[in-house]
Amino acid sequence: MTVTAFNDADLARLETLLTPLSASGSTMRPDEVQGFFAALVSGPDEVDTDFWLPEVLGDAPAFANQADEAELKSLLQKLFDTTRDVLAAGEELDMILYAEEDSEEEGEPDYWPWTNAYLYALDLVDTDWFEVAEEDEGFESLMMPMLVLGGAFEEEDGEDLLTFTDEEVEGYKEELTDSLHAVFAYWRAKGQAPSTVRREGDKVGRNDACPCGSGKKYKACCGSN
Repeated sequence: MTVTAFNDADLARLETLLTPLSASGSTMRPDEVQGFFAALVSGPDEVDTDFWLPEVLGDAPAFANQADEAELKSLLQKLFDTTRDVLAAGEELDMILYAEEDSEEEGEPDYWPWTNAYLYALDLVDTDWFEVAEEDEGFESLMMPMLVLGGAFEEEDGEDLLTFTDEEVEGYKEELTDSLHAVFAYWRAKGQAPSTVRREGDKVGRNDACPCGSGKKYKACCGSN
């Protein structure tokens, strides 16, 4: 198959247009966008631009320049298509990772924004992945790199649900690419299943009030974990 190519020049331009919007508020950074897209293209739900664009842009102000707005949307669509095509072809995804802030090692890539955005997508789609895969014991193992690196086992207050050694975390970083492909393949194979389990209740949007009642936006509260 022909793989859509999102190149370095595309990324540089996406960063120019998107990063200033994400400096404050809930607009996603390019690394978050790619992680978000990776989950959307992997699962069983068909999503279109109208589904993911509002989540990517968040509370970004209206564009003063319509040409910039059109270019940004085009670049985002290209990144979406590339992410889908690379995973479908079984090729290695060129992950967008930025340096971890306050890291002891200079230039250490930060996996948390990427994987946390991946997990955020699971909260938005109609299909509850873990309900559907409940009887497939190996599914959670496939998801472990995303769960661990995305902070799924961290508690904001109190003890973490699970803790991992530095060596284990590094191991999950090395396994991440293989896990992305394995999850993508899992849902392709699962496509012949007779039915899916749909989540009950309304979805919580990135900019909606957090259901915990804190008064904060979901992203700045429970959605940040």
